[in-house]
Amino acid sequence: MFEKGKLSFWDIGTYLTVGCFASFAAAFYIFYGLSIPFPTWAKSLKDFSGSLVIIVPVVFLLVGMFIEPIANWLVKYIEKLALFEPREIRNKESLVNTVKSHLPDDEIDSANLYRYCKAVVELKFPNSNHDIFLARFGFYRSMSVLLVLIFIVNCFVFKCDAINISVNVLIAFCAYQFLKRSQVFKNHMEEAVYYNYLALVVSKDEQQP
Repeated sequence: MFEKGKLSFWDIGTYLTVGCFASFAAAFYIFYGLSIPFPTWAKSLKDFSGSLVIIVPVVFLLVGMFIEPIANWLVKYIEKLALFEPREIRNKESLVNTVKSHLPDDEIDSANLYRYCKAVVELKFPNSNHDIFLARFGFYRSMSVLLVLIFIVNCFVFKCDAINISVNVLIAFCAYQFLKRSQVFKNHMEEAVYYNYLALVVSKDEQQP
C-alpha cells in the first residue's frame, strides 16, 4: 500500500510496527530463550549503521507483510468460537438500509455493499478516517495472533514456574484484548465508510437544483 513513494497508515501500523515487534521477539528467543550465544560479529554492526538504517525498516516491513495474511487467516477461524465472536454495530441494520436507499443501482447486494461504499469513499476522500481505523484494526489483529504464537512458544521454551506462568497469563490476556480491539476498530472502520458515503451522496443531492 505504497502511495507516491510514501508509507500509508496501514504500512506503518500493520507492517512496520508489527514487524519490528516480531523481529525483536524472535531475536530474544534466539539469543536468550534458546540459550544461543550472542554472535561476536553483532558488536561490529555499528560499522554498518548507515546501511542498517535502510535495511532494517525494509526487513521489518517484510516480516509484517508475512504475519498479516497469517493473522487474517487464523482470526477467521478463531472468531467462529463463541468466546471470540465479534459484536455487530448497534445500529448496523438501520445504517445499512439508509445506505441502500442512496445506492445508484439496486442490484448492489449486501455482500458487495461495503466494498462499493469503500471504493467510493477512497476515491472521493483519500484522507478519510477510514484509513486510520483500518490501520489500527490491522495492527491489533496481527498483534493478537503474534502474542498467541509467543504464548505457545513460551510453553515449550521456558520452564513452568510462577514467573513464567504469570507472564503467559499476561500475554494471553493482552492477546484477547488486542483481538477485541481489532473487532472494535473493524466496526469503526465500517461505520466510517458508510457515514462518509452518506455524507457524499447527501451533499450531491443538496447541490442539485
